[in-house]
Amino acid sequence: MRLIYLTDTHIKSSTPENRKDNFLETIYRKLLEVTGLCRDLRVDFVIHGGDVFDHPHPDQSSWDLLHWFLKELDCPLYCVAGNHDLINQQLASLPKAALGFLDRTKSIKLLQPREKLYLDNGNCVVQLSGQHFYGGIDRHKNSGDYMVKKKNCDLAIHVVHGMLLPKAFSDKVACTLISEVAATEADFTLGAHAHLGYHETVDGKFFLNPGALARLTNLEREMVRIPQVLYLDFTTSAGYSFIPLQSALPGSEVMDIKCFQKS
Repeated sequence: MRLIYLTDTHIKSSTPENRKDNFLETIYRKLLEVTGLCRDLRVDFVIHGGDVFDHPHPDQSSWDLLHWFLKELDCPLYCVAGNHDLINQQLASLPKAALGFLDRTKSIKLLQPREKLYLDNGNCVVQLSGQHFYGGIDRHKNSGDYMVKKKNCDLAIHVVHGMLLPKAFSDKVACTLISEVAATEADFTLGAHAHLGYHETVDGKFFLNPGALARLTNLEREMVRIPQVLYLDFTTSAGYSFIPLQSALPGSEVMDIKCFQKS
């Protein structure tokens, strides 16, 4: 069983103030590369960590790009909702947002909180679960958001759109530390929302975030970070690697350095 994980695409037709390229065309090139990777690596399914769109009600160009991507994927896409996929960050608004519509029409499959899906290809059984973003997710300290039990499977994957981090980077930003949820039984906890990404291992469990596919924030590290996806290969063992996108141009060519702050 093979899968690719990507997150924080923030699809929108307007160009963010921190960038100087045509943002929608840039996202198109990245998603085109992802579809090629899925074909070349014979991926069974794709997981998206949320903030698919930059707005809960995207414009037509954004809709068209995502529909094209889903058609080109030719494999199931599982997803959780990010804060930008919700109206006013309210989880109850999800049915009224674009992501809720895509789930109802079976274009994607939303991973619902406390729900476990089992994917079996005959050689490996994967338990897949997820947690949408909601206002206060990292202030409430609800361990069930980030921690799961493993049952009747070979490997467990849990996907969360929240500020899960190896260490806090600001007193002003609520976060959940990996050390606080290290007792989870998930073999792989896939993070999102934290755009710079990370790669941590605790007691044989992996906490992985490839970082946002879209470089939006005005942090200096975005000038040097290369957008990437996470590839998980369970055909023989639980192997994984980060794949930098060749279509991602150097930060100096697409980011407006005048808007940046030290990170």
